[in-house]
Amino acid sequence: MSKKKSAFCLGFRSFIRSNKIRSIRKHKMLYFMLLPALAFIVIFSYAPMFGIIVAFQDFILTDGVFGSEMVGFKVFREILFSPASASYLAFRNTIYISLIRILTNFPIILIFALLINEINNKKFKGAVQSISYIPFFISWISVGGMSYNLFAVDEGLLNKLLAVFGKDPITWYAEPKYWWNILTISSLWKGMGWSTLIYISSIGSIDAELYDACTIDGGGRFRQMVSVTLPGIMNVIMLQLILDLGSIMSDNYDQIMAMINSSQSLNSTTEVVGSLEYDAIVNGSQYSKATAYALIRGIIGLSLVLVANNIAKKTDNEGIL
Repeated sequence: MSKKKSAFCLGFRSFIRSNKIRSIRKHKMLYFMLLPALAFIVIFSYAPMFGIIVAFQDFILTDGVFGSEMVGFKVFREILFSPASASYLAFRNTIYISLIRILTNFPIILIFALLINEINNKKFKGAVQSISYIPFFISWISVGGMSYNLFAVDEGLLNKLLAVFGKDPITWYAEPKYWWNILTISSLWKGMGWSTLIYISSIGSIDAELYDACTIDGGGRFRQMVSVTLPGIMNVIMLQLILDLGSIMSDNYDQIMAMINSSQSLNSTTEVVGSLEYDAIVNGSQYSKATAYALIRGIIGLSLVLVANNIAKKTDNEGIL
């Protein structure tokens, strides 16, 4: 027992004398200043994760977490395998929305950033960046109001124009071929400025000598873009792609609700996982089901991030983990 005790004491002393501990002692004020942020993260980010247990309970609000009965994976089986469940439609729409957003918005924003970088006039370049960035600050409620004024069946501007030419009104939100396009274009319009800013900032950090070397070798502006700019920001491109894949179950429910207007009900085109979560809590007090939906979304998103991150590392690009 004494030998084990002495070995433990020696190990503890060597740990205390290690470089890490010396560094902490040297910068103790910096670590002390980090404590409030660390406490905030633990209290408001990690502590609420205890609520995940609700997904495995027949949760009753009056009984609380400790008084509700544990039911294991019953709620998950109802969500994923019950014939009466609306989950399939919601998951399909959610994944479809995200895939369209990634496959269209991701390359368009990247090309837009590359084209902005080619503008030589600084004032014009700054104006284009500012104009593209402004929509980022507009709330989805405001976007929803503008969308309603354009696409409402009876009062929308587009249907009024169709009426002038003797055409029947179109139910823009009820038909998938129109709804998906409206949703994708509005997401692109609102999010383009932020992603463009990230790409432009990354391009600005590329060594100018690389462009000079490419010019000496006879490369024009397109060759510089392909041979210097794109490889120079490849890590940022991969990071953006990984984050986009991680948010594939993020259906932007607030965007959908704001755009379809409260006077309209969700249908087979607009039903998403977020709407099922909302309906489970507000209309059914089904906290277990809502938590299970959120947990499933989180697991799918995390899995996609881990897979994409692993692929990025294998292709000689930096991941995020």
